[in-house]
Amino acid sequence: MKFRSWSRKDANEEVHSPSRVVELWEVSLQHGEETPTHQHESREELLIALEGRGEVQKENGALELFPGHVVVVPAGTPFSLLNRSGLPMRGLLVAIHRPGLVVPVEQERVTAGELEDMIENIPARLGRAQALQAIITLFDLAGHLSEQIESAIGLNTETGLRTLEAIEEQVMGAVVRISRAYFPGVDLQPPRC
Repeated sequence: MKFRSWSRKDANEEVHSPSRVVELWEVSLQHGEETPTHQHESREELLIALEGRGEVQKENGALELFPGHVVVVPAGTPFSLLNRSGLPMRGLLVAIHRPGLVVPVEQERVTAGELEDMIENIPARLGRAQALQAIITLFDLAGHLSEQIESAIGLNTETGLRTLEAIEEQVMGAVVRISRAYFPGVDLQPPRC
């Protein structure tokens, strides 16, 4: 399997780095080779077969790729390219970057109850990896809640701000609990003057 980037030249025959908008790659796959399934959030890809046959596997099935045929893979679409033809396949891949295009990923809704349950179930003792994972999960849940509050009632309203402040207070208290579980017996309070 080979992917080779093609450089471009302008009318003065000067070689330039690849464009920020379009990239051109030569693709070669031997029989039985396959790219991993992947997706590009902010670029479309055009796959053009020059020699041999291939398949573009997408969630909704396979599309044949053969000379004179183009397969368009929209941004955000998981896909892989494979060759089961018994012969080598060679083609071009044109990547069209769309800097402003990011396919929105549907976020799962999170409830305040899930955050409270997570905080309530912090164990009395935690190892380093468990403590880090708990903090990551905590901030992930709080971040999702914050986004939901912003889209539902806004953060420029009194209700939105109070709700966000309440979540921040819960999160900070939970971070202290996690720290105490990781460092049992250590006073984590700053000295009072």
